[in-house]
Amino acid sequence: MLRGKASTDTSTAARTPVAAGPDGVEVAGVEQPYGTGERPAGILFVRGPTSFWFPYHLLQGMRYEPGKLTLVFAAADVVIEGRGLHGLYLELARQVVWRIVEQGARYAELSDGPTCVTQIVEIPKGDEARPADAVAGE
Repeated sequence: MLRGKASTDTSTAARTPVAAGPDGVEVAGVEQPYGTGERPAGILFVRGPTSFWFPYHLLQGMRYEPGKLTLVFAAADVVIEGRGLHGLYLELARQVVWRIVEQGARYAELSDGPTCVTQIVEIPKGDEARPADAVAGE
């Protein structure tokens, strides 16, 4: 039998609340805007009942502006809007974020948390000429 320290993982990833989706499958709750862990392979972007995932090795760059964070992947750009995104930006630079949840504008009005993700927009490469609002509405 191997002996070692007992696991005492207290990261947000370990205690992230989940809820049952429409088909009974657990989905991430909106209480936590993002989850961190130890060297995940990529980032899961959650938008309500849908989600998409990109591996870190395809992340080509990031751009931070107050209220807006743009992640440039090989196949698409991901635009994240909200408040308090600088902390998320720093964690993404360390490559420890494994999940980002779109909380929505309504949640932002009710929440007093330091970070809130109001919108996540995926813009596939080749669609850069399309306005962000047109992509967000799909």
